[in-house]
Amino acid sequence: MREEDEQSNVRHFRMAHRYFCENGQWWFSTREGEEGPYPSREAAETAMQRYVDSINAMKEYKKKHAERFAKDSEKEVDRSIWNQQIDTL
Repeated sequence: MREEDEQSNVRHFRMAHRYFCENGQWWFSTREGEEGPYPSREAAETAMQRYVDSINAMKEYKKKHAERFAKDSEKEVDRSIWNQQIDTL
């Protein structure tokens, strides 16, 4: 279950057939789309685990550096306002 689901007690069910074979090549499905092809189901399962691990690592990195990301976003807004003001001159 996703972290935000645990907080809201909402249950999302995963697709029953996340892996599929098409023309002898294996694929897996994510919310973002399909990944593949892979030579075997085992290779697709390994790739899926790497995919999930990378998403989780990205979430942890963002959580760890959330303050920096917030400051970067504020700088982007400031730059945007500055550019708008310059354009009106």
